[in-house]
Amino acid sequence: MNPHAHAPFADVVSLGALAMDYYGLVVSLPHPGEKISALGHEVHPGGVAGNVMTQLARLGVRTGWIGKIGDDETGALILREFEREGIDRSHVQIEAGEQSMFTWILVDHEGERTIVMFPNTLVKLTGADVAEKHSEYIAAAKILHAEICALPLEPVAAAMRIARNSGVTTVFDLDVTPHHFIEEARLGTRQMLEEVLSLTDVLVPCKAAAAELLGSENLPVDAAWLMDYGPRAVVITLGAEGSLYVDRHQSFKSPGIPVKAVDTTGAGDAFHGGLIYGLLNGLAAEQTCELANACGAYCCTGIGARAMGTRGQIVTLLAESTGRKPQWM
Repeated sequence: MNPHAHAPFADVVSLGALAMDYYGLVVSLPHPGEKISALGHEVHPGGVAGNVMTQLARLGVRTGWIGKIGDDETGALILREFEREGIDRSHVQIEAGEQSMFTWILVDHEGERTIVMFPNTLVKLTGADVAEKHSEYIAAAKILHAEICALPLEPVAAAMRIARNSGVTTVFDLDVTPHHFIEEARLGTRQMLEEVLSLTDVLVPCKAAAAELLGSENLPVDAAWLMDYGPRAVVITLGAEGSLYVDRHQSFKSPGIPVKAVDTTGAGDAFHGGLIYGLLNGLAAEQTCELANACGAYCCTGIGARAMGTRGQIVTLLAESTGRKPQWM
């Protein structure tokens, strides 16, 4: 267990999705109108922000989460997992009579999946909550991680402002398209998104989000234009193909690490954990991306978003895939 589990601060703090995931294991994902039988079911902790903090904790980093959960059974399970992983719980707001976030996930035999989210009380976190209850916690951190797959942009923007004013490095995890959270989920406005991007030090979008922001599918050529929004570096996740890194001085593709994929859920979150570890420890960009790719690949080898590797397991995977033990870990 992390010896800093009950410390009132963390080196990396995060706000975003935290949930319990309810899995149905199926032969193939159903088509619209189709009825299928599941091969089995499992329950695992999940949620993007919770997953990223878990990967960091397993790499030995002091982590904590900001947000709201209910006083229900799901909330109790979430807190139990945080305690087991050594993640600081001092800024988890427990709301009486409310339901915690949970998800329904179907996973086929090739590791592909579909996800339905039930955010519940998670989305009731406000910018005022962040400013009044969590500002000192954010200001004391070294890195703020924020993501918006289910959380409104308002509290994210509030947290980013605090981090920027306090000299805290910001990592913005954009794993859904702007169209989805603005037009479909109505979690914020374009103006608010652009403010968040302007407060971002390291932007980590998925392929679809990067392409929509750029208006181009040619990411290797056009990715550098994303820095015009404000970030000093951009890292685009490419799934099994690895990742694309761009800053003012360099641009390169970091190849993926091949593994037998069982479930891809959480792979991107594990990637973010590895990436943030590299930023926190001052690793070179190439080393940081290689580590992040390894964390994402390892997560695919088990069922559940938190089938994530420890420091030793990630080092072993890197050594096996490259033929050399990384001296920077």
